[in-house]
Amino acid sequence: MSEYRTTAAAPVLVTAFLGQIFGVDPVTGRVVWEHKQDGAGYTSTALLITPAAIYAASISSVACLRYPTGELLWEVKTATHGRATLLLEGDRLFVAKQGEIECFSLTGQSLWHNRFKGKGMGPVALGVPGNVAQSDDKD
Repeated sequence: MSEYRTTAAAPVLVTAFLGQIFGVDPVTGRVVWEHKQDGAGYTSTALLITPAAIYAASISSVACLRYPTGELLWEVKTATHGRATLLLEGDRLFVAKQGEIECFSLTGQSLWHNRFKGKGMGPVALGVPGNVAQSDDKD
């Protein structure tokens, strides 16, 4: 009887800056894949990572890449520009920017957009019980 051992690969470290998203080997630091987002600028990129997907919001778009390969699944423009807060709840991805919230399906379709007209603008925190994403007001 032959005996073999399997070694689980280290998870891919995902990092993002200046509208670029990188998959990095955490053992060696080597970049294994990269993606440049549409409409990216000199601002931060918000990340939300699940075992199957990477959601990344730049100043004007949101993208979904397959984890851990970095394969682009979809990318769409957001209704509002700015630094994003992301929340994944069930089959909905919520993207909040500048006092507004947009809801997307997991295939990238915009389902609704609430401008909170007359309520002001600024960083947005999102949450449901047990799942909260705090706003980050530094840009």
